[in-house]
Amino acid sequence: MVRKPPSQHASSHQERADLFLKGGTILNVYSGELLEGNIAVSGERIIYVGPSEHHIGKRTRVLELGGRTIAPGYIEPHFHPWDVYNPVSVGEEACRRGTTTVFCDDLVFYMEMGPELFQEFMDAFSDMPIKYYWSLRTAPQSPMRDEKEVFSVEHLLSVLENPRVQSIGEITRWMELIKGTSEIPPVIARTKELKKRVDGHTAGARYDKLNRLAAAGIESCHESINGQNVLDRLRLGFYVMLRESSLRQDLGLLLKTVARERVLTDRLLLTTDGSMPEYYHRQGVTDHLIRIALKEGIDPVSAYRMVTINPAVYFGLDHRIGGIAPGRDADMVVLEDIQEPTPETVISRGRIVAKEGRLVEPFPSVDWERYFPKASFSKRDWRAREELFRIPVPSGTSASFPVIELANPAITRIKWVDLPSRDGFLDFDTSRYLMVAMIGRDGDWITTGLLEGFGDGIEALASSYNTAAQILVVGRDTRAMSAAVNRVLEMKGGIVIFDGNSPCFELALPIGGVMSEKPLPELAGREREFQSILFSKGYPYHDPMYTLVFLPNDFLPEVRVNYRGILDVKNNRVLWPRTDLI
Repeated sequence: MVRKPPSQHASSHQERADLFLKGGTILNVYSGELLEGNIAVSGERIIYVGPSEHHIGKRTRVLELGGRTIAPGYIEPHFHPWDVYNPVSVGEEACRRGTTTVFCDDLVFYMEMGPELFQEFMDAFSDMPIKYYWSLRTAPQSPMRDEKEVFSVEHLLSVLENPRVQSIGEITRWMELIKGTSEIPPVIARTKELKKRVDGHTAGARYDKLNRLAAAGIESCHESINGQNVLDRLRLGFYVMLRESSLRQDLGLLLKTVARERVLTDRLLLTTDGSMPEYYHRQGVTDHLIRIALKEGIDPVSAYRMVTINPAVYFGLDHRIGGIAPGRDADMVVLEDIQEPTPETVISRGRIVAKEGRLVEPFPSVDWERYFPKASFSKRDWRAREELFRIPVPSGTSASFPVIELANPAITRIKWVDLPSRDGFLDFDTSRYLMVAMIGRDGDWITTGLLEGFGDGIEALASSYNTAAQILVVGRDTRAMSAAVNRVLEMKGGIVIFDGNSPCFELALPIGGVMSEKPLPELAGREREFQSILFSKGYPYHDPMYTLVFLPNDFLPEVRVNYRGILDVKNNRVLWPRTDLI
């Protein structure tokens, strides 16, 4: 029911508005009401909400919004702005669909830039049409040669003080916290002193471990995959980020539990996590999450609160964002109907930034070469050779080898297989197993293994798009594999598929080896092309990009290929070592 606020008499000395939203229905996330009223904006702030029109001056731009709903701008609380797209291109897509604030994972940026340049990089985003805040990772997602230096407590604490950093990023190595072997408790303690948040990644943690993680300071998790996961985390005081992404479409199921159990929704946030370009372009961003919530019977005010005031409260920024009230930032969306969350108009920082699904003006450009110089992709001039991809074993013997079996796009299993040798190298059936290797971008180390379940038609695929930001190569033809790696080196980062004697797919990723300069709609088309090729060659799952990004990780089950070697994640045991090349 839409209510009218009581009439008020305004002073003739009221400040004049730059922008005036007249006659709309305001979704009030503080009271839970839908109220008819006007909104006056001066600069980047809301200065009045109510029935008066006294803030209209000669130079005021007036939007007549009778019959329209005005909601706060959407907030994405757990964003990975480096999944082939870059923070600008994915920000543009999010903005035109109503998202006005994003809390971004810093992983690739901090890892490649270091603490000082990364802080300059954050400053470069201070004048964008939407707000970029950042979460600070305390460790990489894949082992690094120099990770103790890069992720030292001293460096982390220096970046944590930056006001653009609002949380510690998802802690994937949470078992170290439980075992008491982690070095980050001082960072967690300082985070609490600064009244910033500690984001968790508690996938697989049962109730007793969740207790211990909460006691260690973790405050949120985005990894619930069933209703019991949601309830467990809520009951232990976590904020729960309910996820719907191109990898996992769990949100409908999770919200069914929320509706059935009638739990309070104040500590529930909605996130797209790290979705791929094609998914964002086809489905939407935060607007898509609201649409799912409405479909699952969540009342509209609660659905919108989960993407506005709830994340604002979590990050301690509800005095600025997340609602429509005097003194708050003028971040709003104009909706044709509350049941249709894709906005007609998007207002951010007090300016109209998008109308009818189109940006009014493009985002400012970023000097990517300053932050990710192409010359730094590899510090050595080197070329891959065929013999890199052979696995040496004693001649005339057989070896029990840990084959990596792909169980879905992200999860793997260890499969020990007895294989013979030939001429001093492992001999295997290329119609059943593919070679897989992770190579340092400087050509200084390599880990080689076997992969099953990726598809038997891949001659060679090389990619620098992964959480290690190194070169992953998969294939059955060592000549084509070396050629694919060399093409990635020539491109200074990218994804290459070889078929026959030449590439059949190339996507340049010149920004840090993991991101493209291209707009998101173009990348969505390239992703569809990439998927089509891999599906035709036997890849069996729905999202091959996730396999590329996750194979080097050190926290997903069960076995990974990375700097340490072929790694048994659960037992933290190297099953087959890497080879140092220099």
